[in-house]
Amino acid sequence: MTFGIEIKKLKRTGYLPACLGAAALAALFPAVNMAARSETFTVMPGAPLDIVTDASWQVMAMLNVMLLICGACLMYHIEYADSGIQKMSSLPVRPGQIFFGKAAVTALVMAVSLVLETSALSLCADRWFPGFEPDIREIFIRAGFQWITLLPTGVLMLLIASLCRNMWVSLGTGIILVFTLSVLPTDNPAAAFLPFCSPFQTFSSASGQGLIPAFIAVCLTESLCFGIAELICQKLRRYFE
Repeated sequence: MTFGIEIKKLKRTGYLPACLGAAALAALFPAVNMAARSETFTVMPGAPLDIVTDASWQVMAMLNVMLLICGACLMYHIEYADSGIQKMSSLPVRPGQIFFGKAAVTALVMAVSLVLETSALSLCADRWFPGFEPDIREIFIRAGFQWITLLPTGVLMLLIASLCRNMWVSLGTGIILVFTLSVLPTDNPAAAFLPFCSPFQTFSSASGQGLIPAFIAVCLTESLCFGIAELICQKLRRYFE
């Protein structure tokens, strides 16, 4: 029920069209990159899909993270407008129900976006690497891994947005975090697991280091911890407001 309400709230905000537009832009980038520099990548050794992904994923991941930041800020901006969130606190609504409804919408949007982007990478590999055949199962496995690495970033950004009445404060905080953490060395395992840094990891890189199970465990744990932190913050807000 909460999920449907959150979708209705976002209908007039342009959130869903913006998400689809950002996903389409991210999916278009590898095609443009390969078309412009195909001779550079086609001579590289390795699996075609890994080559195409490594060549484009950093930009695609940045677009996904920026979408999460802007989306979270927009979601809570409409809640704080006209003191809507204060009015909701007077209703018999469980703490965190609004938050987890927004988290579900964010997770679904990112899942659709990542399937589209991973499919685009696979089609690029099929176009520029003769003999490569797209595998639907591999597309969903890779999209699932990237979705898990994005999840803590999305939940943390929703947590930040829920704490800031002013949308520009949460937006600025998110941008500072993404540019601060994304410059950390990706070959450092401790840094690679951090929110705003984990989305830049690729499936091939994590698989080569044997870190797939670790990423799944750490990212899901981080997401759960951020969700618990939101519940604690909401209870404290009810006491102090």
